[in-house]
Amino acid sequence: MLGRLLFLLLGVVLILIAGGFLLPRTVVVERTILIEQPPELVHAVMRDFRHLEHWSPWHARSPEAGYRLEGPAQGPGATLVWGGGAAGGESGRLWIESELAPRRIDLRMELGETSEAESWFEIVPSGLDSEVSWGMRMHFGTFDLTGRYLGLMLPGLVGRDYQAGLERLKAYLEARPRGVEPNLEHQPGPEDELLPVSTP
Repeated sequence: MLGRLLFLLLGVVLILIAGGFLLPRTVVVERTILIEQPPELVHAVMRDFRHLEHWSPWHARSPEAGYRLEGPAQGPGATLVWGGGAAGGESGRLWIESELAPRRIDLRMELGETSEAESWFEIVPSGLDSEVSWGMRMHFGTFDLTGRYLGLMLPGLVGRDYQAGLERLKAYLEARPRGVEPNLEHQPGPEDELLPVSTP
């Protein structure tokens, strides 16, 4: 009986290993929303990390994560750092690598010490408005079977966060008159109430 159980367990392990090699090595997640503001304004806000705290889904859900900005506040080199030190929790970094104004911003993200992902904001004109996409691409090594299995969950987990962030960005930008960039010195009031971010 014990031998049969061990044989079945070994069979399950071999199936999981073989199945892992069949899973994709690259996972792409992307969400899109229409924002009733011109592309130039949307780009100006998304490239300026000082605005992040007003629309990022992570700032809203985990304000205790110790978010801080490093380097320039906007454009290539602008960096958001969180976690580690006194803040505790998982650490990470998100920074702007390049941009093509006012259409695209390319970013890179580090999660902990081992995971890294490409990310981007894409802004496509739609009449007088903007179709805004937020995407991420993560690559897994040939023998990173655990990563490949985790990759199956990324569209649900990351996609939910990206959609929440885009909805908050939409509310943040559309609360102002068309073409008017939010004033970073302005203290939010009732008219600036943003969408809540649900927790898993």
